[in-house]
Amino acid sequence: MPTDQASPKTLFVIVSVIGLIFAIVMVVLFFNAAPARSNIEVHRGSEEAVECLKCHLKGDEKSPTMPHLNVGSCSLCHGLSKEEPQDRK
Repeated sequence: MPTDQASPKTLFVIVSVIGLIFAIVMVVLFFNAAPARSNIEVHRGSEEAVECLKCHLKGDEKSPTMPHLNVGSCSLCHGLSKEEPQDRK
């Protein structure tokens, strides 16, 4: 039950702080959800979206198809993996 001491302003501040925390967490999770680019020579050479789209627009057996719209900068979300690639036989 509301009391005389409770005010709509206090409720608004509490809900705003919770909403801001939720928004920040969602943005951090969004940018961390993108898979890292494998550390191969082609990925180390250029970070321009045009170079990425050459392989990932349609995809093939080595490069997966890009499952989202082109946002103009692939390296914004997809960082370069720190792991060295293992030799494929």
